[in-house]
Amino acid sequence: MSKTYEYFVYGALFGALFPGMATCLDLLVQGMTINFSNALEVQRNQPLHWVINTAPLFLGVFAGVAGRRQDAVIRKVNELTALNVRLEAEYRDRVKAELEAQSALQAEQSAHELARRERKVGDDLATSLQQLFHGMPVGAAAYGSADSLLSTNQAFQAFLEGHDEMPGVLAEALRSIRASSDAIEIQLELKDMVKHALVWRVDLSGMGDTRYWILLIDLTEQKNKDSQLIQTSKLATLGELAAGTAHELNQPLNHIKLVTANISQQLKKMPVDAETIKSKVETIITSVDRAAKIIDHLRSFGRASPVELEPVSVSAAVGGALTLLTHELTNQYITVENTLAAELPHIQGIQTQLEQVFINVLGNAIDAIQSFNPDERAITLLGEMRGTQLRVTVRDTGGGLSDSDLKKIFEPFYTTKGVGKGTGLGGSISYGIISSFGGTLSAANWEKGAEITISLPIIELS
Repeated sequence: MSKTYEYFVYGALFGALFPGMATCLDLLVQGMTINFSNALEVQRNQPLHWVINTAPLFLGVFAGVAGRRQDAVIRKVNELTALNVRLEAEYRDRVKAELEAQSALQAEQSAHELARRERKVGDDLATSLQQLFHGMPVGAAAYGSADSLLSTNQAFQAFLEGHDEMPGVLAEALRSIRASSDAIEIQLELKDMVKHALVWRVDLSGMGDTRYWILLIDLTEQKNKDSQLIQTSKLATLGELAAGTAHELNQPLNHIKLVTANISQQLKKMPVDAETIKSKVETIITSVDRAAKIIDHLRSFGRASPVELEPVSVSAAVGGALTLLTHELTNQYITVENTLAAELPHIQGIQTQLEQVFINVLGNAIDAIQSFNPDERAITLLGEMRGTQLRVTVRDTGGGLSDSDLKKIFEPFYTTKGVGKGTGLGGSISYGIISSFGGTLSAANWEKGAEITISLPIIELS
């Protein structure tokens, strides 16, 4: 049943009950007994009761009309509510669709912007790398697949210029270079010269056809200067040892002179003692051999060093240094205890340069003992194997070095000697030589003085 009809029913029930209730109320007001006869009497005597009795009918009709209107309003409200709900849903769907479209557009724009920025970054990186490639002072060459040479910068081209065979020789040397964090020193042997370079490889990605760079530093001039410095140092050492060397040569020469005079005396006697003459001649030969050995050693030591490393005998280098320093050691009453084995393992190096290192180290030990003037005047050479390293330690009794001297002893132009007694280059030259052989040079103190330790990697001779 609709609300409208409910209101009509309620109105009719009210219209039916209201006259009886009004009549009863009228009887109570007049003090009359409530019964049917009194009710009829009241109806007769009160002509307005018809209005009262019929009013509820009109109220019922009004209630019905009002109910119908209310139903219409409620229905309209419900329709409007449903419309509002539908419109809200449509609005939400439309807003959601617009937001999704806007998000998709923004995402697409962001993707395009990101791609644009990535392209820009890539282009900027490529440009920067190209500028770095062509502008840096270090030689650089770009290589593609199958090790094909794509381009070179000016510094790399300058290294190649002037030598027709250089590209082929360099390409052969670079075949063994692989990606590594360590630089490799290479030596290029040409017809008229030898060139040195420090090279390393840098692998690249995202650079188009370029797969890797070869970076190169020309060491030729530096190597030549180092060789000249070492040669100058050797000649200076020979100059310093000249007096002692002359003394060493005078001894066999004087001995030869005496023996020759003795032979002359023997020849004046008759008969001639052949055995005595023969013995004297053998003595002369021995003295000549001794002098020749000293001269030959001086000549080989003073000769320019070879460029290429070769197997070197450490024992021979120590022996050669002691030979040249014999007069100095004797003159300063310094005893040498050489505990090195007669045949030590070979190392990869240059014989005269290693000998120069031992001359510098032993010479510094002699100067330290002479300056300190201890009761015990001795130099000890110790040797031991540490894995694949041969360690030779030179100890003196010269009182040792201060902490500041130990830190600076291998720096160029640093010396602990007095003015005019040293250039300060011996330590730095020795350090450079040992480093070029792949070894290390260190200084420390022991109980009676200083000790210099030379550590070099050994090689196995086939």
